Amino acid sequence: MDVTLPVDLTKQVEQELASGHYRSRDELIEQAVRHFFDERQRGQQRLDALRRIGQAVDQAGLYERVLIPSQE
Repeated sequence: MDVTLPVDLTKQVEQELASGHYRSRDELIEQAVRHFFDERQRGQQRLDALRRIGQAVDQAGLYERVLIPSQE
């Protein structure tokens, strides 16, 4: 797979390689892509958890108790 990056990202990749943190461009790009997919998966998991919380709150009728004060 060939990847063409904009000039600013190419410079950042070259700087990172020069720092010695990665052995090759391929290793750096592989780590970046893995990080991207991991973060996207974590974001989806957080969203799913929030949806489950919202459904539980809705099923328990807590919205009504908060939004519509009792007339007691």
